[in-house]
Amino acid sequence: MRDGGRITSTEESSFRKTMNILFPFAVYFVVHDLAQIVLAFLAGLGAGIFGDAYMEFVEINAATVNGVLNALSLVIGMAAVWPMAGKELKWAKVLSGGDAAVKMEGRAKAAEYVLLALFAAVFALAVNMLMVLAGLTRISESYQEVAVRQYGVAFGVGLLIYGLISPLAEEIVFRGLIYNRMRRYFGKMLSVVVCGIMFGVYHGNLVQGIYGCILGIVITYSYEWFGSFSAPVLFHAMANIAVFIAGYDQVVKGNIVTPLNCGVLAALAGLILYAMKKVRERRML
Repeated sequence: MRDGGRITSTEESSFRKTMNILFPFAVYFVVHDLAQIVLAFLAGLGAGIFGDAYMEFVEINAATVNGVLNALSLVIGMAAVWPMAGKELKWAKVLSGGDAAVKMEGRAKAAEYVLLALFAAVFALAVNMLMVLAGLTRISESYQEVAVRQYGVAFGVGLLIYGLISPLAEEIVFRGLIYNRMRRYFGKMLSVVVCGIMFGVYHGNLVQGIYGCILGIVITYSYEWFGSFSAPVLFHAMANIAVFIAGYDQVVKGNIVTPLNCGVLAALAGLILYAMKKVRERRML
């Protein structure tokens, strides 16, 4: 059977479905990693060109330099899969807010997106605090190494990387490509959960894996809720920014991570979610 000239899932084997879902991630992963290697090599060549002053700058700002190189690798990986993502987004009718999208106009649209941004920040902080309070961050050496690198970058650079580049690149891969293809084959609920789990596994360590799985499921559901690719990008960006700012100063982080604050944030996230539901209900009347 065909749908608008496109072969539907009934004509494709399970193997082909799996390959279609995983192929974009494989392309992104390979291109991203190759870009990291090449960029690191080029950065190393700078020592012979610019001399000791260059090497001193790199050593002093090693975390920021590595962060910038990784961000450039993300952009290159994103560019490699964008042609595929563009086709998927058009097919899903989300680029222009087509039939699959929930129509939102004026103040109602703005209110829902503002509430989504607030919910993302508060929910991410609550889950992050829960990871710390549960002791998971202490037992995961791989997470501690990642945290040192992430929070070692210059603050402004970190905001750009984690608030814009990383969310956009990862959302193109996970929601734009993997989820859209999975959704076409397996339906909404299973795809939301599996895509979220894949997002968690992608992060490669216990703490970020659990955190990423929880956030990934909620981010993917926000895609369904809004019917627009801008929703998961906004959610991801706000979640990253909130956690980055809260964790950048270790003294501040140590003072704010308490069971009471975690509970308050969780309750606030619930209230914001309720407000989002009410705004949607009023708009649908």
